[in-house]
Amino acid sequence: MADRGPALLAVAHGTRDPAGPAVVRELLGRVRAMRPGLRVAEAYGELAEPSLEEAASVLAPGGGPVVVVPLMLARGYHALIDIPERAARLLPGAVAARPLGPDPLLAAALAGRLAECARTRTPPRRPDAVVLGAAGSAD
Repeated sequence: MADRGPALLAVAHGTRDPAGPAVVRELLGRVRAMRPGLRVAEAYGELAEPSLEEAASVLAPGGGPVVVVPLMLARGYHALIDIPERAARLLPGAVAARPLGPDPLLAAALAGRLAECARTRTPPRRPDAVVLGAAGSAD
């Protein structure tokens, strides 16, 4: 089989909530629209399907380089160790990208979305507090 172009393997954490994979699929749909020749695969580290292992088994026979992108908004075990190590075992030569965040652009997008929600809330209520939290990490 001839070598194929690069592939993007997007790996989200995973959730039992069906809304999570729907958002990931919407994001990957946008990526496919912007880069029609790019092979794009969806995977999850846990709790959702397809697993990283299942997605890798689909990409491996196609040949070509693979870039693994942890769809994580923060650094931590899954983004820095778990996903890159699993991908390296399954797809020798794969390159692991940094997680999506933390990044000032994500913080700005969040602030903009919160401001939009505050402006469009009907009826207006007293101001709410927004707390951003994350599970602890050794990083």
